[in-house]
Formats: sequence, C-alpha cells, structure tokens
Amino acid sequence: MSIPMNKNDLTFHLPQSFSYHSTWDDADYEPARKLGRLALLARAVASARDGLGRWAARRTAMTELGGMNDRELADIGISRSDISRVADPDFVAEHSGRGFVRA
Repeated sequence: MSIPMNKNDLTFHLPQSFSYHSTWDDADYEPARKLGRLALLARAVASARDGLGRWAARRTAMTELGGMNDRELADIGISRSDISRVADPDFVAEHSGRGFVRA
C-alpha cells in the first residue's frame, strides 16, 4: 500500500495559516505584556500577607503546646524544650524528610 505524495505536501505552511500575522496591527489578539510596578507591588503584598499568616499559625501552635502540661506533651512525643523546634519550618521539613511512615 502506498500513499501518493508530492513535495508540496511536506512544505512549511505557516504563512498561509489563519493565526499567523505579519504585524501586530492586524493581529486578533494582544501580545503578552510585561508586569508593571503595580503587579510587582501586589505580589509583594501577597507574599508579606502569606508570611504573616504562617507566622501567626506558628505562634498559635506554640501557644497551644505551651498550655499543655508535661504529661500531655510526653503523650504526643515531645518535651517542653522541643516546642520552639516543632514550630520551626526548617525542623519540620528536616523531620518529615526522614522517611517516617504514619500508620
């Protein structure tokens, strides 16, 4: 079985396609624009808000753990001196990467 083909079937047809435009004036879409100062400011504010939220969550966890007595802390496997480390994101990342499997 053979398929008849000629050399025109294998040519590059981008200039004849409908989405190709030689100038931006006749384009039916807008080119992507660079982020302006307002967008950069919005991202900085969002980043600061997220960081403040994470800080507040760590403070809440430390307050709750600080309110427990030594026996309750021992039940969950930490001591009073571990409270500040448990709320530290670097310690959590290191501890979770050790491969412990929760049942």
